Amino acid sequence: MLFGIIVAVLAAGKKRNVVVWFIAGFILQWIALIIILIVPNATSGRIFRGNRRSGEGIQWRRKVSGTCPYCGGHVAFDDIPGSWTCPNCGQTFTYSSDGNVYKSKEDTLMPQIEWIVKLFAKLAKKDGVVSENEVRQVDQIVRQAFQPTKAQLQQIMAIFNESRYSDESFESIARNLYASVGGHRDILIDTVTALFAIAAADGALRPEEESMIRSATSIFGFGNEYDTIKAQFFGRASGSNTHEMNLDTCYRLLGCTPSDSDQVIKRNYRQLIKDNHPDRLMSRGASEASIKEANNKVAEIKRAYEQIMTARA
Repeated sequence: MLFGIIVAVLAAGKKRNVVVWFIAGFILQWIALIIILIVPNATSGRIFRGNRRSGEGIQWRRKVSGTCPYCGGHVAFDDIPGSWTCPNCGQTFTYSSDGNVYKSKEDTLMPQIEWIVKLFAKLAKKDGVVSENEVRQVDQIVRQAFQPTKAQLQQIMAIFNESRYSDESFESIARNLYASVGGHRDILIDTVTALFAIAAADGALRPEEESMIRSATSIFGFGNEYDTIKAQFFGRASGSNTHEMNLDTCYRLLGCTPSDSDQVIKRNYRQLIKDNHPDRLMSRGASEASIKEANNKVAEIKRAYEQIMTARA
């Protein structure tokens, strides 16, 4: 009886007929035990099940080829729907049952990330010049906050570049973001904080940037916290006004006169920013002292431009 039970248990584990092997173990005892130990597991038929047409066989490991949706390289893989890795770029793509190849779904950006990146782009472009400092700050925020994959990062930068020239307004983007996150307060506060960080990348908060960020906080529903968030980057009481110059000095700094048009003043301003930008010195291996001096110079040029435009408004 004992041998019958032991053999039956082993037979069940190998997907064999338990009754038959119980009888064999009861009668043959240790001989049946030795046999069941060396008998292989029973198979359960085909893993892949499908309809067969008369006279046709199914080649479950038939090879197919396609184009990687990431790098555009040629890839070959088994004709089995699922996830496959491109040997050229290392990205994982999806081979669908419809016979097409797609990017993996995990590379799709959430809508709120797209709206936030669009806000970043609109703010950085507001003064007409997107500096390398601003781009670097956006890249740092995106990598730390969103932790994107390589493919997602490419999508984010494409959205950033496209949004700089789109007709979509900053306010409409802010409203769409608010709706997409359901008014989630933490996300919205982090967004405003990031906007201030981008504005601070060039060392000064321009009036047009401040107006945009203030409108965002109003749309998000916490305008009363605007000054608290701003103080993290620029101090309280708008420290940028503590070093105001008189208008004559501002005009001289920009190489203009009070009789010049707004277009002339703006053109001179942009050229001066370009000529004195610290990124140009960094690319030439300038010292930290020189770069710091350039940052101060750029901030001074921006303050002069802002004062002139404010006086003309």
